[in-house]
Amino acid sequence: MTTKKLPFDTLAELIHSLGERGKTAKALEINPRTLVTRMQEPATFTVGELLKVAKLAGVDLAVVAGLAENQINNPIEPPAPVLGRPVRQH
Repeated sequence: MTTKKLPFDTLAELIHSLGERGKTAKALEINPRTLVTRMQEPATFTVGELLKVAKLAGVDLAVVAGLAENQINNPIEPPAPVLGRPVRQH
């Protein structure tokens, strides 16, 4: 695992970089809708889920926790599911 500086400021951006959300959710063993909720509200992640994100991204848990903390302290709108496309509104 690595503690190097990532080009992301938030956990949502890191997760977005992992690829298709359905596949990411499956790798994390959660529902895709739950993944969207977690990306919007990183405080809702369990420690187990954060460990899986760290493993999937190839970084240390401390890096993932730091990104989550930054996003909690500086809320953002998570990236659209696909670059260049707006998030679908229900």
